[in-house]
Amino acid sequence: MAKNKPRRVVIFLLFKLMSFIILAFPIRIGLILGQAFGSLCFYILRKERKRALRNLDIAFGNSKSAIEKRKIVKKVFENLGKSSIEILSIPKFSEESFKKYIYCKNIDTLKGFLQEGKAVIILSGHFGNWEFLAHYLSISGLPMNVIARRARQSGLEAFLIRIRKRNCVNVLYRDASAKEIVDLLRGGKFVGIMPDQDMDSISGVFVDFFGKSAWTPSGPAVLNLLTGASIVPCFIVRKAFGHEVIIEKPMELAKTDNKRKDILENTSRYTKVIEGYIRKFPEHWVWFHDRWKTKICCEKTLE
Repeated sequence: MAKNKPRRVVIFLLFKLMSFIILAFPIRIGLILGQAFGSLCFYILRKERKRALRNLDIAFGNSKSAIEKRKIVKKVFENLGKSSIEILSIPKFSEESFKKYIYCKNIDTLKGFLQEGKAVIILSGHFGNWEFLAHYLSISGLPMNVIARRARQSGLEAFLIRIRKRNCVNVLYRDASAKEIVDLLRGGKFVGIMPDQDMDSISGVFVDFFGKSAWTPSGPAVLNLLTGASIVPCFIVRKAFGHEVIIEKPMELAKTDNKRKDILENTSRYTKVIEGYIRKFPEHWVWFHDRWKTKICCEKTLE
């Protein structure tokens, strides 16, 4: 349950005030304000800035200069500022304006699965405006369910629930039962998963991520094994104005008599896909997370 600590209450009240202001302005003006706010946070939030720079050092080593890494981190803050404004602006987006703001040339790839009654695991990450990605797919007529964690402030959580319901995005929290997720997939639904963070409370395996062993959620691989649902990578990329949603072909996955090895191999494969997008668009990923915190000596046994 979200805890309303004084600091979080103040942040939420500022969030609410900003939401009223943003709704009064065109989205272009809001994006300028969001970028400025993100830039301000880059200078103020020293702890997050340092962690992001440290993670970029781990990921890119000397292949990028210190100046390049600092520019990437600043852009990450600015993009998150823009994304926050966009999320606040969702109530004023009609279905038509939403589709004009987001371009996708191959949404029919997913609609084909829907027409055939086949389930899909939407593979993405904490990349770009991932909240917008879920809304776009749902508005496009796909039965979207997303696995997410609860916000740390109850007022913010209530706001997110309200706007998700508005666009028929169903949320399954990380403590949801595996049976609930499996039942959705067996019923031909779509489930979005972002297995790009180190969460020691979730079953996973160690796989290579930017050349270093990283504890990685194996949920998509396990769910594919249990339900046969295809894993389709989907990512949202920010453009000068608006976004492009990139939908790839279903992943080719290992399927042998050794389930444990298949889970390890398939987790490695989709982690490589996520890494590929981060390498191409490093300013789109949330580098603040301590991605390599779990050490290999602590590996858990798959059940």
